[in-house]
Amino acid sequence: MTEAHPPTPRPSTVTDGDVAIVRIGGEVDMSNSDDLRGSCVDALDGGAGVLVVDLSEVTFFASSGIAALSHLREHNSSHRRRPVHVVASRSVRRSLEATAMDKLLPLHETVEEALTAAKSEAG
Repeated sequence: MTEAHPPTPRPSTVTDGDVAIVRIGGEVDMSNSDDLRGSCVDALDGGAGVLVVDLSEVTFFASSGIAALSHLREHNSSHRRRPVHVVASRSVRRSLEATAMDKLLPLHETVEEALTAAKSEAG
């Protein structure tokens, strides 16, 4: 009997004015980290003044997810720099702290907290 695997989660993007929130849940690994990176870059390239990456429902965050966030930061730095903030579950937070990504992208407990910080940073 073959075990059924749940579908690979894909990111979704919600925009409100110049704010974009990219959300993904479940596992972030090689099967979907490019989608996460692409959704975030598309939001910035599409004119978002503030980007919040909501990883609060992520249960597993592989190194490819860290690479996607690193690419996002690099892309943002080489273009018009906009506030990018991350809402991280406990497991994601541990991964980002272990790799010092928390020093490069601000981490938050909730989307509301991230939005408040990002909007104040944007001026």
